[in-house]
Formats: sequence, C-alpha cells, structure tokens
Amino acid sequence: MKTRDQLRAERASSNVASVKADLVRDYLGETRGFAALVHQGGLGATLATLKAKSGTARGSFYDHLSGWVCESVFAEPKGDLLTLVTRSPSSKALRAHEESLLYVGWLRRFAEAREPKARKA
Repeated sequence: MKTRDQLRAERASSNVASVKADLVRDYLGETRGFAALVHQGGLGATLATLKAKSGTARGSFYDHLSGWVCESVFAEPKGDLLTLVTRSPSSKALRAHEESLLYVGWLRRFAEAREPKARKA
C-alpha cells in the first residue's frame, strides 16, 4: 500500500510530465509563487486569481491542483476546487489548504527537474 505522500508524488509526476516543454518555465513560476500567495491572501483568493487570469501554464497548474485536491479532500474528482473551498465547512477548507500546499510542493519539485535552467539557480 502506498503512502499519501507517494500518491501525491505519483500524480504530480504525471501532471508535470503532461505539461508541454515550452510551458514548463511558466508552470514552474506558478508553483513557486503559490505558497506565498496562499499565505498572504488565503486559498480562496489565490484560487480565484489563478482562475481569473488563466493562461496556458496557469490553466494547467490550476487544473492539476484542482483535480488532486477535489479528489483527495472532497472525494469529487470532477469538482472545481474554488467552488468546493468557498462552499465547504471551514474544516474541509482548512484540509484543502494544507493539501494544496503539500501537493504544489511536489508539482514544484517535478517542474524543477524538467526545467534545466532552474537547476543552475
């Protein structure tokens, strides 16, 4: 049986592998800024910003994050994370907050592994 962290890593690896090579740098930028945005404005506000300004890399990032957290926290694989966070009890929203930060950490690691210039910095 796999641990929760192994499941996160496995999905994150698959998600990042699906990002087109020319978008990896932008995707990596989204992952690097996510935690600071969440800590400054909260998960709901950060998700709303991501969704409102979705570009190709940002849209992929939002979809990957939403897919994982909706499935693992809310047991709704086809749900929209922003909607679920804003309509859920605070205990579920807090769990989504924690899971989002953990999952984005894995997305960032795999994106850094795919972006050669990120390893030099």
